[in-house]
Amino acid sequence: MAIKHCMISFSLVFLATVTILLAGQACAKNLCDKADYQPLCFSVIKGQTDAYSALESAITILISQSHRAKSSAGKQGDSENLDVCKESFDDAISNLEKSLNNLKSRDMAGLNINLSAALTDFATCDDTFAESSETNPIGKTDTLLSHMASNCLYLSSLIHKGHHN
Repeated sequence: MAIKHCMISFSLVFLATVTILLAGQACAKNLCDKADYQPLCFSVIKGQTDAYSALESAITILISQSHRAKSSAGKQGDSENLDVCKESFDDAISNLEKSLNNLKSRDMAGLNINLSAALTDFATCDDTFAESSETNPIGKTDTLLSHMASNCLYLSSLIHKGHHN
């Protein structure tokens, strides 16, 4: 009898835990539902349910990844195109840092301007290689950064719509 009671109690606790976890995932899924790059969005926000916090994390991760990209570009050798990319990554990092400040001060117009500028900075790197008909050795990284910036703009739009707890 005691074993049966323990099993029922364990089952109810397990069921409650699973329900809570799935509810959390559902909220996170809702944040990323309409993102252009959903799997990337899910992996970056890692179950966060508040658009403000998710965006803050996403921008912080994007800054870190931009520093890595700049370092990677520096290890590819010397070329004018890579120099443009490194400069573009510096510009993107600056714009993303401004975006964080905009977010914290609730300057939504400034936030969108600076996120859009960062997205343009990443495109500049790819465009430089495309214009010279050369293959971008950091093209995959650059594309990933562009996709992350696009998702940041999407998350920003959720804050405008009131998905901030």
